[in-house]
Amino acid sequence: MTENLPAATRFARQRVRHRFTAREAVVTAVTSPGGPFIRVTLSGPELHDFVSDGPADHARLFFPHPLTGELVAPAPVGPDADGIVRPEAPMFPRDFTPLNMRTDPDTGLRAFDVDFLQHPEPGPASAWAAAAEAGDKLVVVGPRGSATAPQGADSLLLIVDPSALPAATRWIASVPARTEVEVVVDASPADLDWIEPYLHEHGGRAVTVTEAFGSLADAATDAGIDDGTFLFAAGEATRLIPLRRLVKYEYGLPREQFALSGYWKRGMVNFDHHAPIDPDDPED
Repeated sequence: MTENLPAATRFARQRVRHRFTAREAVVTAVTSPGGPFIRVTLSGPELHDFVSDGPADHARLFFPHPLTGELVAPAPVGPDADGIVRPEAPMFPRDFTPLNMRTDPDTGLRAFDVDFLQHPEPGPASAWAAAAEAGDKLVVVGPRGSATAPQGADSLLLIVDPSALPAATRWIASVPARTEVEVVVDASPADLDWIEPYLHEHGGRAVTVTEAFGSLADAATDAGIDDGTFLFAAGEATRLIPLRRLVKYEYGLPREQFALSGYWKRGMVNFDHHAPIDPDDPED
């Protein structure tokens, strides 16, 4: 147990910067990892120095124009250089969690997976994934850096909606076996039938999975947060506002003890997850 450690030590996360550039990636496989997800495997020579060490990492994927099929995307400044050159033409980027970073044993090339959640009204990314075939190309930008999962937390509380389930699997796999993990899912009860096995299979261990009742602040209160709990929450930005206010003002948790990220915002296309979750209190 870590009750005598200060929060900065207990919840310490190693932070590393990566070379920030644009890399071409090629689809090598399209599979089904469970539920309404499509898994696309990306690889290619330009991924040789692609790194993603943190469970909250994101890479920005640039997709072809949904009507013309033209891929307009940033380009690298130069070989081994840091930075990108952005084109003037419109682009179609979306942020995703890189999964299963590895070296392909057959080709010797770096590869990773991306899980695309399918929607009743698909956007450019999910529509592209539904039609993706081996040989299709994307451009990948980032991640700029990684922050590892805290290794000293007694428990990990994940409050996520389906868009953040891929990240949740990385969190589950990144904490020590002694860390108790609970996942509260902001979804319908019927969705738990596929969410629990998805988390188990891709997180690498069985965890407690429950449905969020009421607001996400209510869900956090029901789950319980003590001095040894690290909280990660992600999903629809406005749903996260009461939770952020709870942990920051009512609980007074130290900043090291939680991480919240708005992955999307209802009514807004291509929401920037770097934007403040709470417009009335933008200070992070």
